[in-house]
Amino acid sequence: MQINREEGWIEINHDEIKELMPAMQMEFWVKDKSLLDQANAGDRVGFTILETTSGEYLTELKRIAPVQSR
Repeated sequence: MQINREEGWIEINHDEIKELMPAMQMEFWVKDKSLLDQANAGDRVGFTILETTSGEYLTELKRIAPVQSR
């Protein structure tokens, strides 16, 4: 995962997003650059996408705690 805080995008390797796109690695623009403060490169993240006529934008982004093995 890469984050470009200056330009306002994050690259995410994501699973399939049903009825929107297959699993892939791609860059997503954010509506609010402060969302990028919620993650660091290499984090697992959850996100919400807003689909518009000019593209998809993330409106929510949050770090997901890593799964701990026992």
